[in-house]
Amino acid sequence: MGVIPVHVSTDLPRMRRAAPDVGDISVLLADDHALFAEALQTRLSREPDLRPVRVAYNAEQVRARISRDHPAVLVLDMAFSNDSAVALAGFAREASPTTRVVMLTGVDAPNSVVSALQGGVRAWLPKTVKPEQLVRAIRGVTRGEAWVPPDVLGQVLNTLVGLEPQQADPLAVLTPREREVLQAMVDGFSRVQIAARLHLSTNTVRTHTQNMLSKLGVHSTLESVALALRSGMRATDH
Repeated sequence: MGVIPVHVSTDLPRMRRAAPDVGDISVLLADDHALFAEALQTRLSREPDLRPVRVAYNAEQVRARISRDHPAVLVLDMAFSNDSAVALAGFAREASPTTRVVMLTGVDAPNSVVSALQGGVRAWLPKTVKPEQLVRAIRGVTRGEAWVPPDVLGQVLNTLVGLEPQQADPLAVLTPREREVLQAMVDGFSRVQIAARLHLSTNTVRTHTQNMLSKLGVHSTLESVALALRSGMRATDH
């Protein structure tokens, strides 16, 4: 596999307001937290070259807007809706090959970054990213750049070029809580039942599930359960 071009800087200067020579960049924000999405939409819309900036609040809206509008950039929250964000990135790649995907996430595990890059994501940024850096990444991906957190870049590149063997246990990338959620899925519990069993909110279970799917490189809970069973996880008595 060829090395994906990566641009990383820990010292990002303030962007000048002159529009780049690539012309207007249409942006679709996919986030089910309305206040965050609308605040980000307002901020990005101030940039003279980012327009239009639209928002989708659920997976159905994301698919519809990608198919109809073919945005230049999709900014996607990894813990989005009930779908795997990686699956939505894959849909964007198939339905609109010119759309570049920027993933906002709280996860920085190298395997998760690699899975996302292999799935078509071109920028992996923390959700706490400064707007100036997000703007720079949006512009960058339209020029063919990829963005990866500096603290995981070395491990990501090693994996991409085959210098580091893959972990024997594919579940090793999961946190203890994510393994508990996966075990509950193997046991046949629904999301509501998992929340009650682990004393969590359903939204927290959803977030753990999306993070887990991304880390494992699968697109559904069914695939994650199948992978868990292949890896030796078994249902417990309950």
